[in-house]
Amino acid sequence: MRKFTRNIDNKSLQPTEEQIKRQKDFSRIHHDYEKLTKRGKKPLYRDPKALIFIVLVAVIILLLFLES
Repeated sequence: MRKFTRNIDNKSLQPTEEQIKRQKDFSRIHHDYEKLTKRGKKPLYRDPKALIFIVLVAVIILLLFLES
């Protein structure tokens, strides 16, 4: 169960001007969000590790069919 604390102090909880300016640049925030949530657009055949894996699987399958 969550424990909540009650704010007894009557301090102002307003953000500073610097925090407000940092959040005003919506294009930067949107770009960071897209970069964080979206997958990479690089195709499998251009990724070196994926390409090696695909070639290795193809060679194994080819060897299996040629031996039988």
